[in-house]
Amino acid sequence: MVVDPTGKVIAKLGDFDGISEDGTPRGLLFPTSRPFSRDGKYIYTPNFAVYLPYYAGAEASIDSAWTLQVKHFTVSRLLAKIPPLGGDDDN
Repeated sequence: MVVDPTGKVIAKLGDFDGISEDGTPRGLLFPTSRPFSRDGKYIYTPNFAVYLPYYAGAEASIDSAWTLQVKHFTVSRLLAKIPPLGGDDDN
């Protein structure tokens, strides 16, 4: 998600659509870092998809149960369609 300075969502770049039969996330499940391609057209983000209550002692979130089904980890490539935030500082 991309939010403007007021916290309003101005773009959503990916979704999660469950786990495939072989244990691969479909879409984004706990995405982490977001490096851009050299040309700036794509964002690459790995699916962290680790059951944090077990590994980090964190409380379970709404998506935690999905992470228990993951057997294959992925990196997603998304088009970097990020709208300008607006305001005087944007170029």
